[in-house]
Amino acid sequence: MPPRRRLPGKGLSGSRAIARPGRERANGRPAPSGECDWLRLQGVQAYGHLGVTAKERDLGQRVEVDIELAYSIPRTRRPDSIDAYIDYEELGRTVRTQIERSRCKLIETLAEELALLLLEEFDTPCVRIRLRKLHIPVSDFSGVPEIEIERSRR
Repeated sequence: MPPRRRLPGKGLSGSRAIARPGRERANGRPAPSGECDWLRLQGVQAYGHLGVTAKERDLGQRVEVDIELAYSIPRTRRPDSIDAYIDYEELGRTVRTQIERSRCKLIETLAEELALLLLEEFDTPCVRIRLRKLHIPVSDFSGVPEIEIERSRR
């Protein structure tokens, strides 16, 4: 089945940032080539079965993800219609489904799976994923492990 093509961003008021070519973003990283807007969806939670130990994978645990999708700025103004933007409800469902289906050992692997899926499914030039395990079922462990990755089309 060919990938579903979606056009950029539903619900962007207050949640987009313009990245200008040749400039760095506020976090110090260079922007993708060309001008982009960003859709951010923060705090998506799902129950995943991942971990290095069999116990972690069997028990499962809550995972939280922040997603950022870039898209090119159009030459003309887009209509005020969901059909002209990325549906962030669909984005959230896609992310939750992938987390629930995955059986990888490392959060780095899950973040990579998510990034590659979103690049394809939402036809975006660049995606950034921040993924964290909210509870580690290991005695005497404290902290929240988090990975951040950024992938783009080459």
